[in-house]
Parts: sequence; C-alpha cells; structure tokens
Amino acid sequence: MLQFDDVLSHVLGDFGTYQKFCFILLGLTSITEVLQSFSPVYIQAYTDHWCAVPYADQVSLLACNGTYPQASADCEELVKNLTIPRETVDDGCGEVSAFSSCERYDASIEEVLHPSAPAPYRNRTVSCDYGWEYDTSQYKSTVTQQFDLVCDRYYLNTLSMSIYMLGSLVGGPIYGFVMDKYGRMPGLMCAFVLMTIFGVMQALSVNFTMFMISRSLLSISSYSVYAGGFVLAAEFVGPRRRTLAGMIFPMFYSLGYMLLTFYAYFIREWWILQLVITVPDILFLTYWWIVPESPRWLLSSGQDEKAEKIIRKCAKINKVEVPANLFDGTWEPPDDGKPKEPTIYDTQEDNSASHSALDLVRLPNMRKKTLIMFYIWTTNSLIYYGISFNTSALAGDDYLNALLSALVEIPAYAAAIFIMDFRYLGRRGSLLITMVTSGVGCICAVLVPSCDELEWLEVMFTMIGKFAITASYGMIYVYTAELFPTPVRATAIGFCSVCSCIGGALAPQLIFFSRFWEPLPFFVFGFTAILAGVLTLLLPETRNAKLPETLEEGEMFGKKPKKEKEIRGFDNLAMTGT
Repeated sequence: MLQFDDVLSHVLGDFGTYQKFCFILLGLTSITEVLQSFSPVYIQAYTDHWCAVPYADQVSLLACNGTYPQASADCEELVKNLTIPRETVDDGCGEVSAFSSCERYDASIEEVLHPSAPAPYRNRTVSCDYGWEYDTSQYKSTVTQQFDLVCDRYYLNTLSMSIYMLGSLVGGPIYGFVMDKYGRMPGLMCAFVLMTIFGVMQALSVNFTMFMISRSLLSISSYSVYAGGFVLAAEFVGPRRRTLAGMIFPMFYSLGYMLLTFYAYFIREWWILQLVITVPDILFLTYWWIVPESPRWLLSSGQDEKAEKIIRKCAKINKVEVPANLFDGTWEPPDDGKPKEPTIYDTQEDNSASHSALDLVRLPNMRKKTLIMFYIWTTNSLIYYGISFNTSALAGDDYLNALLSALVEIPAYAAAIFIMDFRYLGRRGSLLITMVTSGVGCICAVLVPSCDELEWLEVMFTMIGKFAITASYGMIYVYTAELFPTPVRATAIGFCSVCSCIGGALAPQLIFFSRFWEPLPFFVFGFTAILAGVLTLLLPETRNAKLPETLEEGEMFGKKPKKEKEIRGFDNLAMTGT
C-alpha cells in the first residue's frame, strides 16, 4: 500500500505551500476551542457582593437626605453601614475591615433608622434570605451574578469548570471513533455543529441546571474540534517537520486566548460574550468545501482514487511533479539517506496489535517511566490551567493580566523548539529547567505582598511561572513520544492525555480552596512543579537517540543492566511482570 509519509518526503515535500495553507486554516479551529475553555475567566467572574436588604430603598431615601445623624456623601456606603455587618479579612497586605458578603443585620427599618448608639440590632445577623446585590462596575452581568453562585453556592461555580475540563474524557473517545471510522472532516464538521448548538444553548440558559448541562455537552464537542483539527493538520505534514508543526499549532491557541481578552474588554454582559464567541463558528462549516480530507486516512481506508485527486492538487499548488507510476503500485521511494524524525504517528499496527495498555506498567523500567510521565502530565495541566483561570485574582487589571498570560505563551512555545535540541540540555534537561523555573516562579508569586508598589512583582513571577509551564507543556508531547516504544507509543500518549484532563479538572477545585488560605494554590503549583522537574532526572535522554521499536528495547531504554544476562532474561521478565 502507498505510504503517505513517503509521498510527503519524496514527492510533495514535508511542508509545502498547500500543506501550509491547510495547516493555517486548521490552526484557526483551535481558536474556537480556547474561547470556550477560558471564557469562565470572564463569564463566571467572581465580583464583590453583599446581601440584598428588602427596605434598602427606604433607608436610602430617609438616611441620605442629610437629616440622618451619620449622613455621608456616599449614600450607598451609608446604607451598607446601616444594614450590612463588617468583618476582618486579609487582602494580602494585612487585615482590613470589609462588608460581609453573606450576612446582613437582622433588623426592622425602624431599628435601622433609630439614632441610638450603639444600636442593639448590630448583635443580630441573618444570612442573605432576600438574595444579593452585586458590584457591576466592571462586569455588567456574569453567570455568578445571574444564578447567585456565591456564599454556600460558590462551589457550583468551580464544579462547572471542572466538569467542563473532564468533558474531553468523553469527547476524545467518541470523536476519535467517528474520525477514524468516517473520516477526519466529517468528525470535525459534526463537532463544530454541536459546539455551535450547545454554545448558543449555554448563552440562553434560564437556570443554572440548563447552564451546567449545555456547558457539559459543549465541552465534549469543543475539545474534539481542537483534537480533530490538530490530527488533520499533522497528517498533512511530513515526518521531518511534524514535531516543528506540532509546536507551532498551539500558538494559534494562544492567539485565541488574546482574542478572548479583547472581546471581554468590550463586552461586559456574559450571555452576549458567549454568543459572540460561539455564533462565528458557523463559518468554519465552509471548511467542508475548502479543506480536503486527510489523504493518509483515505489511503488507509482504501479510498485511493479520492486520495489521488488530493495528492495531485497538492502537487500542482506545490509546483512539483508526480511520478507517473506513483499510483499503480510499482513506485518505490528513493533512499536519500535522510533520517526520518520519529513522532507519535510512527506506529506499526502489526507490532501493536498484540499489545495493550498493561504493557505500560507490566515491566519495572517501563512502569517507572510511565508513572513519572503520568505525574508530569497531570502537574503541567494543573499549573497551566490553574494560572490561566486565576488571572483575575492577581493584583492589577484583570484584562491586562489575562493578556500577559496569553502573550507569554507564544515565545514559550518558540523557546521550547530550540532548547529541546540544545546539546547541553536535550529533552530531559529542558524539561527539568522549565518545570523547576515554573515552580520557583509560583512560590515567589505568593511570597511577594500583592499591594501597592509591589503588585508588579506578583504579576511578574506569575508570568514567569506561566511561561515556563507553557514551554514544558509543549515539550512533554515530543518527549513522551520518544520515550515509549512503537507498539505502545500512541497508547502512552492517550493515557497521558487522560492525566492531563484530570489535572485540568483539579485546577478549579484547588483555586476554590484559596478562599480558606489564599496562597494555597500557588504553593501547590510550585512544589508539585519542582518535584516533577526532579523526577525527570530518573528518565533517559532521548535527543538523537535511536528510539525503541519493541517492548524489549523500551524496557532496556535508559536502563544500565549490570549483567548481560538481564537482557537475555527479558522474555522471562515479560512473562512474570516482575
């Protein structure tokens, strides 16, 4: 059967004009996914709030006319002083007095307006039984405000964010099956249709239950848009450029994060913002007529005539000649002596057919590498999404912080491309440095008081942590693919991705606990990142190494047997799993 990698390497070119055109168009699809993933930073923003008081208007009318003994120029402040108790909170620079968010005075209007001091009712409080008032100076409306996700309902906010992150665990297998069985483009178009429907449904939610259901369904399809676009884009790229393309593709994701910040700055109503980031997805349905099906998939599914048409069109645009015997079964790729760059797509189905996920943990050295990579993937996702979701909690302007968080990602991916191939670092050294740097940045961010003239230091250290973890996130795809043998390489990537989803789901929960101790999330980010960096020292270096093609090679890769009989006894080891 004609191998499409051979066609790319020896006929079309690894990354010719036509492939670049398709790659850019498919890269734009990732923007739609990031708009949905990070929209909670704005649409579910947590704003200042206080109890609604049933007689607040009357108090305002009577107390703010200048006749009340404690009259103030700030009428709203005066009404709060009369109806809302104060509590002591730590704002990061010390303890300050602030109005309670979840209680009001249990008093009648007559008691409130009675000029006696001290007022007896100030010893009685009650929960917000009439709902809440919200500060709308920055956000005109949010999901948190509309559905009162505050006080004892605050946890529902973070729960919806975690459920969204876990949606990829469902969407990945479903759309993976659809794209493998019916083609990349049908699966991608189906995901776009459903993402548009559920995105609009979310914007029109009339209660929190409807919001949760629509967002859960949205997460399944939006993740599949990114995954489907990435797979299709990667299959247009030749072996020697696939790793480079794989590091460039996430840069579109970063552009989407910047675009979201731009939208949110000008659109302060959450449901309008949700419609703006969703409705334009309809335009991507035009890809059905613009972006071709993957020739690689067409060849593997026996649709050679359709693949031939696409290959000839690609050759015409790339201005290359197609060999006359390319499609008659007699063409053989020339041996140009150039080494092929191994990637996660270099799997051998005949080798992997008899293997399973158990092979990742059945043998001791493979088990060690597998468990370490599971931890590293979980940690990377935890920190990446944790910092991204928490930008509004940083000192300074919310929108500027979010923009900086997005901006640092592009140079981070670019840096990762170069330092991974630096001979003094390699894959392992690069991962060690980036993860430790991220951990130190996160710890420093919480050790610096976030007040006044020191605010910029907190933001700077946080951005250092985000830069380093983004670079690390890009590296682990390549490193993991090179670390595991061919028969279980794709399986390893798949299970590592599951760990990534778990880390992303844990991030909002960890941020939730900052209500009890504000520095907790960044201390956890810092120490888990440093530990992950140290654990990379237990892994072998893969730069310029011959990658393992069998389970035996995978078990011995990075291992220094003391005796030659350890290698000869591999079969017994594999059978016993000891």
